[in-house]
Amino acid sequence: MTGGEDVHTTPAGTTDLLFQAPPSPPDHDLDAAETRPADHAPRRAAPDGARAQRPATRGANLRMLKGARQAAAGMKISDDQIRAVLDDPQDVQPDPTQPHRTRLTRDGVTVTMGNDGMILRVTRRR
Repeated sequence: MTGGEDVHTTPAGTTDLLFQAPPSPPDHDLDAAETRPADHAPRRAAPDGARAQRPATRGANLRMLKGARQAAAGMKISDDQIRAVLDDPQDVQPDPTQPHRTRLTRDGVTVTMGNDGMILRVTRRR
């Protein structure tokens, strides 16, 4: 049993489960300073699924694998260029070799991201 339920056995030998409802909200009105806690934060609609998975990057440190960071530095791709790809990509598609990853492309720079928003790979089109 998961809690919150009572078990009653009937004379015929069958079992009835009685589930108890959660407590009701308070009867009094909330003061102006008080607010009801939200069950969850409101979500914005995203034009595509990949955009919803991407984290906000303005002013934040980019979460990148060490190899992706080194590759970007070797190709002279700055964090600002990577942020531009993440914030406004020209093309978004699943990675052909691993479809659970997302590939974002803008101005010849391709960023491959995992489901958690980690940047896994950075490449430049020649």
